[in-house]
Amino acid sequence: MESALSFATTATLVRQAGGAETGKVLLAQSLATVWFLLWDPRFEDAQQRFVPLEQRRGRGRGTRLYRRLLWLDVAAGLLATLVGAVAVLAAGTIGLISAEWLVLLMPAVLAAGVTTPSGSASAGFAITDQLSRLGMIRLALALFGCVVTLGALLTVGTVGYLAATVVTGLVYTVVVTAVALRQVRRACGPSSADHVPSPRGLVPFLVKSSATGSVSLAADNGVFLLAGLLGGPTLVTYLKIAGSPGRLFASFVNPVAAQLYPRLARAAAQGSRTAVVRDVLRSSALTGGIGVLAVVAAAALLGLLLGLVYGPEYKMLAAAAVVMLAGAALRGAVVWAKVLPSALGFPGVRLLFLSAEGVCQLATLVAATQLCAGSLCGTTAFAWGSLGLISLSTVGWFLSLWVLLRSLTDPGTPTEPGPAVGQPSAHPAA
Repeated sequence: MESALSFATTATLVRQAGGAETGKVLLAQSLATVWFLLWDPRFEDAQQRFVPLEQRRGRGRGTRLYRRLLWLDVAAGLLATLVGAVAVLAAGTIGLISAEWLVLLMPAVLAAGVTTPSGSASAGFAITDQLSRLGMIRLALALFGCVVTLGALLTVGTVGYLAATVVTGLVYTVVVTAVALRQVRRACGPSSADHVPSPRGLVPFLVKSSATGSVSLAADNGVFLLAGLLGGPTLVTYLKIAGSPGRLFASFVNPVAAQLYPRLARAAAQGSRTAVVRDVLRSSALTGGIGVLAVVAAAALLGLLLGLVYGPEYKMLAAAAVVMLAGAALRGAVVWAKVLPSALGFPGVRLLFLSAEGVCQLATLVAATQLCAGSLCGTTAFAWGSLGLISLSTVGWFLSLWVLLRSLTDPGTPTEPGPAVGQPSAHPAA
């Protein structure tokens, strides 16, 4: 539902502002996202891995570590927002960017900045097994955001639309943070008053996890940035529209990864290789089967749907959209790859995959724009090239699965489930 609202918002933006103006808005948002990726320490990954381990050492210790990482994330977001805003103002003052781009980039930077700590806040729901509650909160806030941003778009225009994203992003972060802090305190107890040193291995994990998350998001946003430089705003809009069914499908299957993370982390802590393999194969069968059905249905309906949603002039993107959806379906078949390396303590493995795939994806876009004369041809060529890259990546993940499982010493001997978060361990650490 949340993704459907985002889909509807983008469609309204395209219809209201047109392809070229929409491309400028998307480009401004991508620039802001890439800027914050450079500052993102990915504390949420470390929270999910280390807070439960710290909690086993004493009640309240997990709460203290969670709060510490959350406020560090807030501080990093504030610093990045301040530097980014000053940089945009300076660029506008000395004439590096036009006044038009200044009024687009400033709210885009502020909107990205206010949502920076939301990842760490959301991790509190995963830690306390309250992801369903997070889903309800996100849905309610998505409805609120959709009403506010569309109202601003229809009454003020694209600048109002971007300004509204600042307000809705701030509301989202404040609400999710407040509820998450209460949930963690309730599950893990009041924050320990004792000095809690940083867990061993936290800093190296943060470095690798941060790089992995940055590369993952930078690959997607880097495509839009490069498309804007090579093909202009129209190519950006075409890629956004053609990729929208794939993003909608990805948003449908990505929660599977969020559900898998704590399960895989617990199984890895117990050394249960069988449990890990079972969850991995089940998720691949589920998401892969759904992906096949989605591609078959889309092949017949996408032309009609794109025309109805975005306008008749965009029906020509149906072929590229089906190819991109097929790529998203393949990626969904290995949705466990998003979390398995981190759950096993090897975030560098995913970093390696994403870095190689990201570089090849950008090279594919360069080749597509050089070989094709128009935005439609470039979009279609890029779609097919991306499908080939994702196919190779999918095969690579299945081949590397056995390497990742070698870290588990127990081949699958049943073990008793570990204590729930907030409960003392039956076998406390020495």
